[in-house]
Amino acid sequence: MNRKFLSSVATLALCCAAGSALAAVSAQEAARLGKDLTPMGAEKAGNAAGTIPAWDGGITSPAKAGFPDFKTGGHHPDPYAADKVLYKVDASNMGKYTALLTEGHKAMLNAYKGSYFLNVYPTRRSTAFPQRIYDATMTNATSAKLAPGGNGVTGAIGGVPFPIPKEGVEVFWNHILRYRADVAARNIGQAAVTRSGDYTMVKFHDEAYFAYHLPGAKEAELDNVIVYFLQETTAPARLAGEILLVHETLDQAKENRRAWLYNPGQRRVRRAPNAPPRTACAPPTSSTS
Repeated sequence: MNRKFLSSVATLALCCAAGSALAAVSAQEAARLGKDLTPMGAEKAGNAAGTIPAWDGGITSPAKAGFPDFKTGGHHPDPYAADKVLYKVDASNMGKYTALLTEGHKAMLNAYKGSYFLNVYPTRRSTAFPQRIYDATMTNATSAKLAPGGNGVTGAIGGVPFPIPKEGVEVFWNHILRYRADVAARNIGQAAVTRSGDYTMVKFHDEAYFAYHLPGAKEAELDNVIVYFLQETTAPARLAGEILLVHETLDQAKENRRAWLYNPGQRRVRRAPNAPPRTACAPPTSSTS
């Protein structure tokens, strides 16, 4: 399945290569950002059914969320803790909601009919970003282009490169270059649960430095690196001490991702150019800056 997926992505990227020079949108199209589109390119209006509200700017501060005393690094409080469940989806009524369920949802509902269910709450649109990210996204809209083969981005910095995407590969790059923080750190646990319920908790300490998003960042000064990512495995004991270092590149046609692995048992650092970082594509969202 992985080979088929990678083949499909490669085919898509090659198809995009010829039109990459035209990836940037016109000034007239970009002017929609902040008007009928949000500053990041989403539809600003709600849906006709009224189940998705219009975006009104989102939550821009802890105080606006109702927590003026929140300190960076603390547990994130829930601004919608008072929301009530609208309805519950389980195996007995899932047919009514088939159009809204993924294949994974359906499989889980059928496999665990007596215990698995989905509580559906009101839809909220709380997302907000710093104004400088909105400004950078507006600039990128008319300057960003795909690198040869669709394997990178040029002419962009700070915000997402393609807020009004024209091709699927542009959406991929919007995801990779989405704003998460300037610098960040987190302690996390991951557990792959088997059908029987067994699992082994693996714990990590992650640190990330998002060079692409730093205030005043310039594309020419990035050295082609958008994220510096460091991950140390802290548990279980048989894995503790393993370290992964990743330099994620902006133009992968010029240079692939750089990665290094430290194995405490061997006491050696090895270059691992093909190592997929376990969480480098989704580093933490809680800023320490």
